[in-house]
Amino acid sequence: MKSISKTNIFLAILVTLLSASGANAAGIGNNIVVVLGGTGDAYNGDERFERYGLDPVGARCFDMDLIDAKTGNVIGSGSDCLSDFAPSGDGLSLTATTFFHFPGGTLVSRGRVTVKPGLDDSPEFTHITGARPSPSSNSVMYGDGKFKNAAGSVSLSGAVNMSALNPDLTGSIFFDCVFIIDI
Repeated sequence: MKSISKTNIFLAILVTLLSASGANAAGIGNNIVVVLGGTGDAYNGDERFERYGLDPVGARCFDMDLIDAKTGNVIGSGSDCLSDFAPSGDGLSLTATTFFHFPGGTLVSRGRVTVKPGLDDSPEFTHITGARPSPSSNSVMYGDGKFKNAAGSVSLSGAVNMSALNPDLTGSIFFDCVFIIDI
């Protein structure tokens, strides 16, 4: 009987761990955690919606980096497109349609979001955002590549600085938002 060396055992464990970590932000697996981060300048998003076969909703869109939450590496780009602004208590409610451009395909989700003033009067962030669809709902509107025919929920939590966004929805927003994509 052949003896198994410590090196072979180590390699077997390493291969198993790497295989198990296959659900990553590059679009492999069904639980993906990414960050949309950076400053995006507002633009009319109708053309973006039409490009993906979605009805334009008069949204203002903001492009920024798509970041792997685990590694901190930029892995693509994202666009957060905001529409249907309405007062809600001391903040706003709005519809967020988010375009995730991964190396392996594009995924688009939509959900209702609340934007409230920050609790700590921090000068860096003027608002905190959050959205969590019900587990039985499908917030995926479009998918191609690895996301073709995808269905599931997309949750959002994070911080935005809206101090450079003008009342006419021109200007920019700084985003630091975590998305959990369960498909």
